[in-house]
Amino acid sequence: MKKLIIEQLRRINRSFQSVVKKSLGIQQSMSLSKESIRSVVNNKWQRLFYKNKYGTEELIAKFKELGMKEGSCVFIHSSWNSFFNYTGNPKELIDSILDVVGPNGTLAMPSFPFYMDKPFDLRKSITGAGLLAEMFRRYPGVKRSINVQHSVCAIGPLSDYLLSEHHLCDTCWDEKSPYYKLSKVNALIFCIGVGYSYMTTSYHCVESINNGVVPYYTDFFAKEKTTHSYIDYDGIKKEYQCYDLKANRRFMLLPEKWFIYKHFSHEDYKMSRISNLTLLVYNGGSYIPRVIALGKRGIDAYRSPSKKEYKFEK
Repeated sequence: MKKLIIEQLRRINRSFQSVVKKSLGIQQSMSLSKESIRSVVNNKWQRLFYKNKYGTEELIAKFKELGMKEGSCVFIHSSWNSFFNYTGNPKELIDSILDVVGPNGTLAMPSFPFYMDKPFDLRKSITGAGLLAEMFRRYPGVKRSINVQHSVCAIGPLSDYLLSEHHLCDTCWDEKSPYYKLSKVNALIFCIGVGYSYMTTSYHCVESINNGVVPYYTDFFAKEKTTHSYIDYDGIKKEYQCYDLKANRRFMLLPEKWFIYKHFSHEDYKMSRISNLTLLVYNGGSYIPRVIALGKRGIDAYRSPSKKEYKFEK
């Protein structure tokens, strides 16, 4: 009876949050937080002041200035809501990026499922990572990693290397994950329209790679593995296991530029803008090892839980 009441309360809470998000214009996949509300407000404010339109050719030129070229491995986080001055469409942009990186290049994007409480279907589950990522998921030839919480889609010569072991991870972002492997292929991690403070999903490598090494991060994860179900490309239901984050182990990233400015050099990241659209790109080959090394010393972007009880490298 108690479990039934708790589940009903959770459903009511989800329904309430869904209505609030819809009224504010917040994507259903986003959490209802100060950051998401601030993002929506900033977006509406920007529409009043940024009127300059730009096309695909101009946007691609910016990407090239930031390092994208033939043969690049590119990972893209994006918020399509910020593309309101862009005169093209998602397919046109994806086509153009693939033209730049060419047949020797690889393009990847996050594809975590929009509905976390439904069976994860590699073929059908839509992504909550935004419109550009969803259109990319449907793009011919794109493959998807097996991971219920943080799946990734990719196309290109490195796609199998990036995706094939994701379901074998102990945690979502460890050495077998696409997010860590971006460091091994010197990937360019683009953050488009998500602001200059976004530190990418690969930032979570700090707790995954240091899990079992640094007690503080080990305590982020449950002590027992959770079994996750998914449906593969043949329509067969299968399972894998991994250590999930503790349900009651809350932590928050500091969405502040000062952390990036203080701990990373311009070898790690570059910034630019076109009209209202912010463009931030990280060098995965230096950025990801850097966040892991800083974590061993207790330097990270988490303001909770407290680190007072833990010891770190000097």
